[in-house]
Amino acid sequence: MPLHGEKNYLNIILKDQKKLINKLFLKTKRFISFLILNSLFISLVCFSLTYFSFLMFDLEPNLKLLFAMFFTMFGVYNLNKLTDKEEDSVNLPERANYILGNEKAIIIITILSYFTALLLGIFVNILDLIVILFPLFAGIIYSVKLLPKIPRLKDITGMKNIIAALSWTVGIVFLPVISSYKGFIITILISSFIFINLLVNAIIFDIRDIKGDRKNNIKTIPVVIGRQKTEKMLLIIHSILIPWLVLSIYWGFFTRYLPVLIFCIIYGYWYIYYFCNAEKIPKFATDILVDGEWIFVALLCFIITII
Repeated sequence: MPLHGEKNYLNIILKDQKKLINKLFLKTKRFISFLILNSLFISLVCFSLTYFSFLMFDLEPNLKLLFAMFFTMFGVYNLNKLTDKEEDSVNLPERANYILGNEKAIIIITILSYFTALLLGIFVNILDLIVILFPLFAGIIYSVKLLPKIPRLKDITGMKNIIAALSWTVGIVFLPVISSYKGFIITILISSFIFINLLVNAIIFDIRDIKGDRKNNIKTIPVVIGRQKTEKMLLIIHSILIPWLVLSIYWGFFTRYLPVLIFCIIYGYWYIYYFCNAEKIPKFATDILVDGEWIFVALLCFIITII
């Protein structure tokens, strides 16, 4: 009898533990969803990438500039939510619902975020303002039709991806450059590494959104050429990082963070294959596995700096 009682007691403990684990899982899932929906997650990604960029330049990360990029992207991506409501209603209904009825609040948050970013930039260097304003100007040029006979950049297949990657790259690379210029070659190497990764990431998100983009007649690269050809194109673009790595090793750059760079290249091949071939992509998987890579990369770099 005592043995039977012990088994029942253990079963009760196991059930309680399962309930606790399920509760923690649901709370974690809701928390991550909250961060993604209100753009805090993508802003943290930009913060992490800027931190990574400072370390690649062998510079002490400037906390004011890290937060300047955080608030810049927080403002830009909240503004982007307002302009992409139709596509999000199909691709990300949760995000569309988050925007619904909160438009005025989001506009105020966007203005305050950009003002905070500009203020932080002024405290460091007046030239930082140009870099911080670049994503906003790029977004305006991208969306506005400059000449009657010339289509908007937004309507040209692939331009969205290039401008998004370029906007991020300019801020992430040139804030450290303004702080301390380390030379042309290293600037080009870091710029190309970050730009290629961000370009691939941007196109991966178009694969996720292919259903809504087709419905709204948005001619993204995956919509125009299909998943298989997009996968081949992404593999070719990403493979540029292999000769990039060879040249960096040959010139003696980034040796301290070599394991991190190798990880980025290998991991990139994995998620290109996964997202181009997955029949059903779990909700927020693209955000966590693609953009979230840079949070993990920043943590790896931080560990290397304190070893």
